[in-house]
Amino acid sequence: MQQTERRPPAAHGSILDLPDETGGLWADLPVVRMIDQPEVLTAARDALLAAFAEPTLRHYLDPFAPAGPRNAAVIEVLRAALTQQRREGGALAGVVDDAATLLALFAATIGWGPAQRYLDDPRVNEVKINGCTIMAQEAGRPFVVVAERFTDAADVRRRATQLAAVLGVRLDANHPQETLPVAHGTRVHVTIAPRLAHDGALVCIRRGRRDAWDLDDLVAHGTIDTELAALMHVLCRANCSFLIAGRTGSGKTAMLEALANSWPATPHIISIEDHTLEVGIRDDAIWTRELVDTQRDPQAFGRAAREALRQTPGLLLPGETRGAEAGAILALALSGHPVITTLHARTTEEAARRFAAYAAQPGAYMYEGRTDDALVDTCGAFDVVVLLDMLETSGRRVVGELALLGGTTVRDGRAAPALTTLARAEIYENGGVCWRLQAHTDGNTLIWDDGRERTPPRLRERISRLGYAAGSQVSIDQVATALQRAEQLLAAGDAERALATLQRAWQHRRDPQLRAAAVRTLSQTPRPIAGLQTMSAAACARLELLADTRCWRAAAQLQAEYARDLALVAAAGAEWDPLEYRIHQGVSAEEQAEQAAAAAATALACHEPYEAVLALNRCRSTSDLVAPATELRLLQLREAALIELERRGEGAPGALDALQARRSALEVAMALEERGSNHA
Repeated sequence: MQQTERRPPAAHGSILDLPDETGGLWADLPVVRMIDQPEVLTAARDALLAAFAEPTLRHYLDPFAPAGPRNAAVIEVLRAALTQQRREGGALAGVVDDAATLLALFAATIGWGPAQRYLDDPRVNEVKINGCTIMAQEAGRPFVVVAERFTDAADVRRRATQLAAVLGVRLDANHPQETLPVAHGTRVHVTIAPRLAHDGALVCIRRGRRDAWDLDDLVAHGTIDTELAALMHVLCRANCSFLIAGRTGSGKTAMLEALANSWPATPHIISIEDHTLEVGIRDDAIWTRELVDTQRDPQAFGRAAREALRQTPGLLLPGETRGAEAGAILALALSGHPVITTLHARTTEEAARRFAAYAAQPGAYMYEGRTDDALVDTCGAFDVVVLLDMLETSGRRVVGELALLGGTTVRDGRAAPALTTLARAEIYENGGVCWRLQAHTDGNTLIWDDGRERTPPRLRERISRLGYAAGSQVSIDQVATALQRAEQLLAAGDAERALATLQRAWQHRRDPQLRAAAVRTLSQTPRPIAGLQTMSAAACARLELLADTRCWRAAAQLQAEYARDLALVAAAGAEWDPLEYRIHQGVSAEEQAEQAAAAAATALACHEPYEAVLALNRCRSTSDLVAPATELRLLQLREAALIELERRGEGAPGALDALQARRSALEVAMALEERGSNHA
C-alpha cells in the first residue's frame, strides 16, 4: 500500500520530535510517496471530514495546526476508521496503521499533499503553490523551489475550494481571489481562474508563529540589535503610539506583536484584525481579540475602532490600516490611548502621509475630505514611525529606520511631517547590518549623542516621568553638572577627584556619558590609578570563567556588583560590553529553559507527551547555553516523553536510544567535572 523512504535519522528528525523554529530546513524529514488508490483516499477523506465537523476535533485536524497535537488526532481518527472498516468492510480495511502511512493519508486528502511537510516545519515562514510548483521560505532566507511537486494543478484548486467551503467562504469564478480565515495565526490567500490563465490555483500560505514574540526575539532574529531594542523599550514604557511601515513580507505584524508583548505592566490589549487572526499575545496578558470581515462589510473595521473608544483599552492594536478605518484609529490615538498599527509605505514620511490620506478617504470617521487636518493630527497623535525592510539576498527582516514624530513643519508652503531619525540601518554588500543610533538610553531617558536635545516636547515630558517613577535620584542636568565638574578637576590635574565626582553620579544613574568621561579621565591620568587595570582584568577573567562554565546567575550577580564601580567598568574598555551581553544571553536562555521544563513536566503529569515535546522544542535553539544541570533536566524530561510515546507505539525509531546515549554522556561528564572539583 504505502512505501516510505527515510533519510538517515538525526537527533530531532521524526514526526513527533519536531524541529524548532531556528534550525536548518530540509533536514531528515520523511520522504513519502503518496497513496494513489482513489477508493482509499475517498474513504480516508470522508472519515477525516466527518471528524473535522466536530467542534472538539476541528482545531486539531486543521492542516495549519501545530503538527504534534494534530498528528496525534489524525492517527486516532484514522485508526478508529481502520478498526471499524476491518470489522464491517471498507476501502481502509487493508491499510496498515503505522503513523507514517496515516499521516500520508491526511496530507493526501484534507491536507496539502506534498506541501504539507513544509507547512508542518516551524522554521518555514511561507509556502507558495503556483500550479504544480511548491516554493518555501525559511526564516531569514529567500524563497526556494522545493523538490516536491503536485502532479495535477487542478488538484491544488480542488484543495483550495474544499478548504474555502469548509470555512464558509465563496471561492468560484465570480469570486476568484479570497483570503481564507484559517486559525493558528496563519493567512491563506487563494487566486483561481478566471483571474488566473490556467485551471489551477495560486495559494500563498503565510504560517503563523507558534510563540508570541517580544523585542528580545527580534534581537535574536537579527531584526534589531540590543541598543536599538533598549530604545524601543523606553518608547514602549512611555506609552508611545507607533506607525509600523514597510512592504509586504517585511515583518510589520511581527514588529507590532513584539512591541505589544514588551509593553510595561499588564494593559488591557484590544486587537482588531481583518478576516485573519495573525497577532499573537502572551498568555498572561489581558487581551480582547476582535475579528472583522471587511470583504462582506467594508465599514466593519471602522466601526470596531470607533467602539474601542468606549472600551478604554490600555493598548489598541488595529492590525493593518488600509482604508477609511484610519479616521477612527486616529480619533482613538488623539484621545490619549496608545495605538500600534501597520501600513504599507516605503519611507517614514510616506507612512505618516499615507495614514493621513486613508483617514481623509470618503466615508472616513471625522476626517473625510480633510487631508491636511488629518496629517496634522496624525503627526500629533503618533510618536514613533518604524520602517521595516527585507533583504532580498538573505530574506532577513530588519528595521531600516526608527524615527520620532514631532508634529508638522512647513515645507514648500504645505504641512509636512516633522521627523527626527533616532536610528538608521547601514546594510553592507555581504548582507551585514549595522544600526547607527543618534541617541542612547540609560533605561529612563533618551541621551542624544551630539548633546543637542531633539526629543519632541510631548514625548520628552512622558519620558521624563519614567526616571521619576523609577526613583532616579540624579537628573540629566545633574549628570551634566557632574561631567562639567569632572572636566574642571581633570584640567587642574586632579584625576582622582574627577573620577570620584563621576562615580557619585554613576551610583544613581548609569549614564553612558559618565562612563565615556571616566574612560577619558583614565587615559589622561599621568600614572594609572594603583592596581585598577589589574583589578579590572581579574574581574573580567572571573566573569569569563563563570560564563565558560555556564554559571549564568552567579555571573549576572557578580557582574552587577562590579558594575557599581565606574572606574572598574571604564578600565575594562572594549571587553565589558560583549561580556555583559553574553551573560544577559545566558541568563535569558536559562530562564527560557526553566519555563520549558516546567511546561513539559506539567504536560507529562497530564499524560500529554506530545505537548511535553513541543514545550521542550521551544528552547532548543538556546539549549547549548544553559547550565549542565539544566540541560540534564531537559534531556530527562524529553526521555520521559519519548518513553511514553514508545509505550503507545508512536515513537520514532532510534530517537530514544540516541537521546539516552546523550543523557548518559552528559551525566558522565558532570560526574568527572564534580570529581575534579572535589580533588582541586
